[in-house]
Amino acid sequence: MINVSDFVAKKEELFPNIGGLANTLHISLCFDCGFVMPAGVAIFSIIENNKNINLHFHLLVSDVSANDMALFHELNRPNVSITIYHIKGSFNINPETLVLGIPLSTCLRFLIPEVIDQSITNVMYLDCDIICYSNLIELVNYDLQNNIAGVISDSIEMQARVDNLDYGVNFIKYFNAGVMLINTQEWRENNITQKALTMINSGKIYRYADQDVLNILLNGRLQYLNAKFNNKTTLSVYHNAENENIKNTVIMHYVTPNKPWYLIFNANNFGRYFSQSPWRNAKRYLSPSASEIRIKSKLLWKGSKYGEAISYYLRYLLMKIFNMKF
Repeated sequence: MINVSDFVAKKEELFPNIGGLANTLHISLCFDCGFVMPAGVAIFSIIENNKNINLHFHLLVSDVSANDMALFHELNRPNVSITIYHIKGSFNINPETLVLGIPLSTCLRFLIPEVIDQSITNVMYLDCDIICYSNLIELVNYDLQNNIAGVISDSIEMQARVDNLDYGVNFIKYFNAGVMLINTQEWRENNITQKALTMINSGKIYRYADQDVLNILLNGRLQYLNAKFNNKTTLSVYHNAENENIKNTVIMHYVTPNKPWYLIFNANNFGRYFSQSPWRNAKRYLSPSASEIRIKSKLLWKGSKYGEAISYYLRYLLMKIFNMKF
């Protein structure tokens, strides 16, 4: 039996505005101090494209200060409510399974159906590396029947990689856990939170951490949603993947470490929401790695942009040799 007080140090209501609109979509994001800006911009994009429905955001946060969360107060709208759940520092996940740069805070999603009000039937979980480009009214009061979650399947390549990990599970369709519409009652009745925490802390290493655990536990109890709700996009210095993928996209999910807040990538659509949001003055670094800067330098040199190419190559050397951040 899960006791919410074991995890939540403080619950904070920013502005319980829910008023005249009949429909409410409950949305949850989980993050630490390193993902405050991306989470804020993601939420801002949702608000901008969903003025016709009520939006109640449930934010599970760890290792954040009051200063980190200050700009969320600027998201006050007549149709927006925000509840913040400050998770205790004692929340732990086996660090050996948090590989591939996966932060501990991503595992906070395990807690969502237990910490939010139990009268809420569906809650939409979103990773912080998303932007909403269209309306979500289709998911309000969505009937998941007796399925535990609505999800979007991952790529064929990802399915093959996971099958080779030999978890002893025949996945019907391996899904990407960055977007999930959770049936909270079925989740609780099947004790998913406790099972997930037990599995991930058992000592067994799960290659894709919480995503693997959720795929194992929810296999066969899933409803598959339209891919437009989780259009997985890998940004590149070689081409504009964001523009290529934006058609018929409701939620774009920027997978891999190539995130849209790094200036080296073509992500003007993300940039538009960023520049209009309360986080418009937040620091954006050039690149997640020195190798991306080197590739950019080579491309500029091939394009006869020698001055820019040299500038990028110098920054590559400084980042590579002296670990400087740009």
